[in-house]
Amino acid sequence: MAYLARTLAALLLAATPGIVHAQSAGSGATLSFNAANIARAKRLVASDPVAVARWQAQYRLAEAALAKAPGDPRRIDAALEALALAYRITGEQRFADGARTLLLQRAATSDWLTDLPLARRDPPWRSDLGMGFAAASYGIAYDAIRDTLSLKDRRTIVAGLVRGAIAPILDDWVDGRRRIHALDTMGHNWWGHIVFGAGVGVLAILRDEPRAAEWARRIDQAGVEWFEYAGSRFESKPATFGPDGAYSETIGYAELGLHSLMLFRRSWQEAFGSPAAAIPGISRTASYFLAASYPKAGGWVSLNFGDSRPPSCGCHTLADLWALGDHDPAYLRYIDGFAGVADKDAWGDATNLPYLPDAADRARAGTAGLPTAAIFPSQGLVTMRNSWAEGATMFALKSGFTWNHNHADAGSFILYHHGKALLADSGHSSYATPEYDGYYRQSVAHNVVTIDGKAEPPSDLYDGSRFMGSVDHLIDAPGFRYLWADATGPTSRNFQRNFRNILWIGDTILIIDDLKSWDVGQFEWLLHYQGTARRSGQVLRIEDGDAAVAVRPLFPQPFPEAGLPTDYPEAMRLVEHEGLKDEDPKAKQTYLGFQPAGKSEREKFVVAIQPLESRSAPARIERLEGVNWIGLRISGAERVTEVYLNLLADGRLRHRNANATLGGFETDAYLLAISWPAGTSRGTSPDRFFVADGSYVRKDEQVLLDSLSKVFAHVDLTSGRVELSRQPSARVRLACKVSIQLGTTVPCRGGTALLEPIQNPDLTK
Repeated sequence: MAYLARTLAALLLAATPGIVHAQSAGSGATLSFNAANIARAKRLVASDPVAVARWQAQYRLAEAALAKAPGDPRRIDAALEALALAYRITGEQRFADGARTLLLQRAATSDWLTDLPLARRDPPWRSDLGMGFAAASYGIAYDAIRDTLSLKDRRTIVAGLVRGAIAPILDDWVDGRRRIHALDTMGHNWWGHIVFGAGVGVLAILRDEPRAAEWARRIDQAGVEWFEYAGSRFESKPATFGPDGAYSETIGYAELGLHSLMLFRRSWQEAFGSPAAAIPGISRTASYFLAASYPKAGGWVSLNFGDSRPPSCGCHTLADLWALGDHDPAYLRYIDGFAGVADKDAWGDATNLPYLPDAADRARAGTAGLPTAAIFPSQGLVTMRNSWAEGATMFALKSGFTWNHNHADAGSFILYHHGKALLADSGHSSYATPEYDGYYRQSVAHNVVTIDGKAEPPSDLYDGSRFMGSVDHLIDAPGFRYLWADATGPTSRNFQRNFRNILWIGDTILIIDDLKSWDVGQFEWLLHYQGTARRSGQVLRIEDGDAAVAVRPLFPQPFPEAGLPTDYPEAMRLVEHEGLKDEDPKAKQTYLGFQPAGKSEREKFVVAIQPLESRSAPARIERLEGVNWIGLRISGAERVTEVYLNLLADGRLRHRNANATLGGFETDAYLLAISWPAGTSRGTSPDRFFVADGSYVRKDEQVLLDSLSKVFAHVDLTSGRVELSRQPSARVRLACKVSIQLGTTVPCRGGTALLEPIQNPDLTK
């Protein structure tokens, strides 16, 4: 490797004579290409093959810009940054001259607006996304070559930047004397990208424009206000970022606004030598980007809920966090995972080359220690995975709200397995196509339950969800995961109750839907997929290459074992629907629906999803049914688990106890699961049990759980590990064999452990 690095460096020196030996360019740059950053970049380029590759790409871009001036505004932005970097590293005046030419050309442009229809709105817009890009790139390039310019050129270029971008942006978005936008209306990725792009431009002209310091201060303060905007019930506008770091408009849009904020904050620190205004929750955004990613061979992808695309990532934001001193090895693995995707190689940006991690840091890159389940209540997003290995199984669910780039998809899910999105989202199309609103954003384009073809009202696509859905009670234990999602709010025009329970037990993912509509109608459980789908008996098999998943409805009825649907009118019906392919509205894509026999106003769906492995058979599943309960038994190679749904606890009894006997256990729980090792007798007591919304579990005078208020809990009696969701003041008594592990160690005395109330609970959750 050392030999390769020396060889590449030698080739680079030969291709660009004077890269190291040329006289240093003026040292007056203050932003991305300041003296310290360039000195580090030179050291990397002289010895590190990864840096060499990135530098060569920028050098070629700079040479191309000299050979033929780019015409497209975004290409001009990229050319300006490449030329500035090339000048600062090589010291060759021709690169500074090339940047000067482009700067003067843009300075002479009377109007920098690129989205011209915006100027015809009432009131007219004077600024747009393109202006945000232009202000930042223009400012960075000017800062880099400033010392080479005459006083006249400096004045011309600075005046052009102020007139063309900074003034229109401040007028439209910040300054109360002319401002037309509010955070409650346009405070999403556009606001962040445009304003903070202008902020970078402002920092570039601090030495030349007396008003710039005040502008910078105002934008810095605005950064805090934008990031911490908590939403508006009056406007049906969600928070920009939740306290958990999740963003209101999905991955790609988060990256646009957040990277611009981060670049401004980097530039502030480079210009002043001190941090920008504190935003305590900003680093939590990394957890959001990481949790929403899926590692697979050939390049990572992100969840494509809403308008986001699988190649979208927070790569530049995580690179910004690294540049600002947050050196988490997981960031580097994430950035590297997306590096092969066009425009996603964060270290390939000219402004990021000086911050490229060295070989020792890159060697530490990895996902060790990342959680296998993550919940973001602010946006109604949950992800679960069996590991962080490439091609592992990942399940994700969204039950938040509909607004702007979000779809009418409360309760929808995606399943990745062996690198394929087998159970998929329909995606989206160009905003200009009629199918964008007409199909892709509708509930039927997602993995949800409908009543007479309806779930969320189409009006939410414009107005926003008046009532948000939620996710809660995430439990992540070895071999067992649970989540409760409530999609009632967004679907309340059609549903009185729309609960979706997820239980991931061994190799089986159970989706248990608890539904009540306002009127009698036809419920339908929708399933969108990639690849081919074929029903064999009671199992639907979906395949895409070497990835396959078995989907089996269990309740309210299974599929018939064989024969035509008309032969078994009492069985679940499999219905084919015509949808559209992701990003291709002209191409048809079949999706499926599970329709129960007969119409009703209350229904329970229990569907088992089993990602298939070639080397092992999936767990065996048996339906169980009794008085006031339904359930199933999962018999895997290692464990046997029984799951019971208490039908008395589904809201039909108000102010009355839902006491029931489930699997021989007395309980008022909504869900009860009991588990024991395969090959052993069920006996009188399991060695693991799970309770959802239950206050007691007992059998033969043995009390397994006792709490005055209902809890969600998974208990491993053998190891003492407990996962628990409860009221802050709840005292919970658990049966035990060893000390209980719940953050702290709780002693087991006389077969019982007492869990005291939560210390300093966060009552805002």
